Amino acid sequence: MNFKQVEAFRAVMMTRSMTTAAGLLHTSQPNVSRWIALLEKALGFVLFQRVGTRLIPTPEADAFYADVERAFIGLESLNDSASSIRRRGTGLLRIGAVGSITQCVMPDAIRMFREQVSDIPVVVNTGGSDVVAKWVATGFCDIGFSSIHTDVPSLRYERINTACGVGVVATSHRLATRKVLKPADFDDEPFISLPAGSFNRAAIDRHFPHDSRILSIETPYATTICTMVSKGLGVSIVNPIVSRALRLADVREIPFSEQVDFYSYAVTSGHFPVNALARRMADCVQRVFAALDTQDTVKPGRRVRKTIGRKA
Repeated sequence: MNFKQVEAFRAVMMTRSMTTAAGLLHTSQPNVSRWIALLEKALGFVLFQRVGTRLIPTPEADAFYADVERAFIGLESLNDSASSIRRRGTGLLRIGAVGSITQCVMPDAIRMFREQVSDIPVVVNTGGSDVVAKWVATGFCDIGFSSIHTDVPSLRYERINTACGVGVVATSHRLATRKVLKPADFDDEPFISLPAGSFNRAAIDRHFPHDSRILSIETPYATTICTMVSKGLGVSIVNPIVSRALRLADVREIPFSEQVDFYSYAVTSGHFPVNALARRMADCVQRVFAALDTQDTVKPGRRVRKTIGRKA
């Protein structure tokens, strides 16, 4: 598998036409067909099927395309980085973060960062903890924020927040009047889960050894879970940072009787120095977490202990 083959695949996925893809790539249609055939051989599965005059991607092609797009977004980000360096030198902050932090913490953190540094471009990339780790390890991101440790070598993890999981139900739900939710309260209830096999999913599921929940929906983002709960699609257990940041009027947060810890980490690389911009952003992220922990409004003058990038 090489870049030309992947580029041809992406062009065909975007245009649904070998001929149009060839035009985009400034080559011939036979070349595109040959590159696709070589890519299919390398991958070991079929990418496209012809139905009449239409070119239909297989399910395997759709799954592969998602990863290809992420890779090309990374390349486009590198182009933006080079352009920024040409314009203003090395002033650019590149962040990698898991979805819950990107959606619930990063907006306020960047607002605070902007109060201190107004003219530095910030690039925020969203991925799973394993992807964030790879971005930091390779220097693609200056700092990462993840929810679990990974086995990627040379990385430093500093826990910046620990939150105890809470139950979330619609305000009209029969459980909404409870002061505490126990595992048995979820019996026969449609339950919206994090992905099977994930660390946080396992931390929740261990409290349901004789599981009578109805596992109706699975999604990787707690923000999506809370929104679905607000629509009456089920109940769940989530990181309270998410439910508090969203402040959905139709969702009630209720303490869960069992201990489910959700962790958040700042991730830096031992191979690259942590620059001042990354340390400043880490400070802002910690301040937002602290505010959400207490449901306070984040005050511009509030500070927390700064340790990112410093030796213990």
